[in-house]
Amino acid sequence: MRKFFCYYNNLTEKQELRLQKSPFTSTRILSSNQSTMLSEIQAILQQIYNDLITIKEKITDENILKKIDESELLLSNLYYSLFSSPLELVSPSQENITAKDLAIRLVDNAIRLVEKIDIPEYNRLASLLKNNFDSIHNNIKP
Repeated sequence: MRKFFCYYNNLTEKQELRLQKSPFTSTRILSSNQSTMLSEIQAILQQIYNDLITIKEKITDENILKKIDESELLLSNLYYSLFSSPLELVSPSQENITAKDLAIRLVDNAIRLVEKIDIPEYNRLASLLKNNFDSIHNNIKP
């Protein structure tokens, strides 16, 4: 597993994840927020996976299902490369939520993920996920 560092980005005024330690950040900030940020990213990724499993049960369009499968693969690759473990397998949620609302939630979580990660290879995967979720959202009939 790689070592990640948390730093405060003055431009966005948010904490972000990096592979290299920035010479301008204090060690106290790094150590106090690093575990919180990693667990937050892990929770976002797991929520995205749970929503993907649930939306998969509600969709019947083949093209959308292919996008969901592609997104599932990207997500598992991103999760494994960050945490060196597989995602927790879940069964589809029984909550009464429409596929359109799930797609909106997927896009929102992907946006949060892109904002949190400042590592090009991982950020690229998160951006691809966001684009897939946008596509899924736009193709779902209301």
